[in-house]
Amino acid sequence: MPPSSNHIFRLLLLLLLGGGAAATAFLKKPLPPPPGNTTLEYIDPTLPPLHTSHGPKCSLTIFRHDFADTAGEPPVSVPYIPPVDCPAPWSRVVLELSGIASDIQKDRIAAVWLSGAELLRTSTPFPMSPGVHWNVRKDVTRYTALLRSNNSTEAATFSMMLENSNATLAGVYSVNVSLHFYRGSAAQIIINSHPTVKGLYRHPADMILPLSNELGDCGPGYWFKLHNDSELQLTAAAIPNNTYRAVVEVYVSHHGDDEYWYSNPLRSRETKANGGFRQVVLNIDKLYAGAVVPFPVIYPGSINPFFWAPVAGIAAYDIPSYELDITPFVGLLVDGREHDFTLNIVDSQPYWLISGNLHLWLDAWSDRVEGALVRHRVPPLRLSRQADWRETDGKSSIDGQVIVRFAGWVSSSKGNVSTSIRQRLKFKSRVEVQGKGAVKMAAMEVKAKTEVKASLNRAVVGRASVSIESPLVLRTERVNGGGGTVLERTRIFHGMTEGRSVQAAGKVEFSEVADRQESEGSVLMGGAGIMEWGSGDTSSIYKFMDEKSCFLRTVKVVGGRVKEDIETAACAGDAVAVADL
Repeated sequence: MPPSSNHIFRLLLLLLLGGGAAATAFLKKPLPPPPGNTTLEYIDPTLPPLHTSHGPKCSLTIFRHDFADTAGEPPVSVPYIPPVDCPAPWSRVVLELSGIASDIQKDRIAAVWLSGAELLRTSTPFPMSPGVHWNVRKDVTRYTALLRSNNSTEAATFSMMLENSNATLAGVYSVNVSLHFYRGSAAQIIINSHPTVKGLYRHPADMILPLSNELGDCGPGYWFKLHNDSELQLTAAAIPNNTYRAVVEVYVSHHGDDEYWYSNPLRSRETKANGGFRQVVLNIDKLYAGAVVPFPVIYPGSINPFFWAPVAGIAAYDIPSYELDITPFVGLLVDGREHDFTLNIVDSQPYWLISGNLHLWLDAWSDRVEGALVRHRVPPLRLSRQADWRETDGKSSIDGQVIVRFAGWVSSSKGNVSTSIRQRLKFKSRVEVQGKGAVKMAAMEVKAKTEVKASLNRAVVGRASVSIESPLVLRTERVNGGGGTVLERTRIFHGMTEGRSVQAAGKVEFSEVADRQESEGSVLMGGAGIMEWGSGDTSSIYKFMDEKSCFLRTVKVVGGRVKEDIETAACAGDAVAVADL
């Protein structure tokens, strides 16, 4: 388990921690990998590539493309036809993205869409020399309705956006995207991705509607760009009258002034840095329908790029999406009319990229269902904000918690099923600056839990819960490096634990992912933000377990060299104790 709240803030006092570290630096000239580095593969320490008694039934190459000077260009798009030699149903579908950088380049945000619905949000590495390559594998079984490509009169299209620039750096990203289709028992197939088979997507939806920027400058199916907390992005959608269950999936990533939102000091609005709290809020027809605090992803070029060479920060290659079960609202939506789905981000600054997918489960034995929202308890999120600043130095804090509850019923061929949802959020943020801005410290902890209960004739027939904890502690100290340079020393503790459980038909299943990283290192910054030298050490511990198995992977990188990369299927004894510190 992750450290307790008290332990987090003791770490704040003990570690060299920081917030508001230098913005993504770029290289003046190529920096070779540290001496002795024998691999240019950049990795994300998660599950092993694949555990299965058999390979995929078939694989399909979606596209191969070189993303060179693509800033401002439309995304690459290709038609999609399901594989003829292994049609649905499939027990598992895996999307694989592999890439190689031809030369040094910045890290770039990217995404993959199918018919306007986002399947993957990702970041490229921050290559410091030619030949860096990486691989991302993600379970996309939840998108089976789109992958079948038989529920729409329009041709299906795969698209990918990766805005690269060769104006100052020569690196070109050559990317391959493929799909692997599996048959057989899904229990035999564990893939290298964030496990989602347990939870709100236990069975794939029958229909998926994109909540995306269909009228954007670059064509259909792309993210919205949010510049501030008063900006709303709206999508109108009409759902089928026989919908009995619905989940909104949200993809979001933070950039520009909010790349380091988790370490922003709380000051006046005029200074832009308005505190380390952000929340993504969903409204349906102006009615609050759920919210999440996004995970603070540290991109490969952020803070100190040498931390993430060759090990990526948590979730940098597979940026998480967030699930909001809106089944209690279905009774308001099955009237044949369009309804407004709006997304905004509390306290945000320029800029955020956001899109969503509406997953719908349909009653095959009915043309129309009935339902109603019977409970909508949404107390205001009360944040305690405190700040004490004297010019550049000072400290600020934000604390808050809230519990919201929704309940509704839907009458279909499955009976009159009532769904109740309870969402709880606890949030803490601390930011402190000392020594006339020379030392910056930040600590944040988010605890969130969603519980879903389904009842038939007042008897509970199913439960699902998702709990998330994500602590972050960091400190940066700046000293004069001589010759007009600045030496930045940084230490980071970052973690994410996510537990899921499902109870139905007398069975209880669970899974837990615990991911933890600690990094320490230095960067010498020259004029105009040019990185002249750097070093970094990172220790990463990843654990996945469910009721049948356990997997532990530990990776230690010293000065850019992988000193240890150990995988084990036994999490008992000392290994678990180390992972749970």
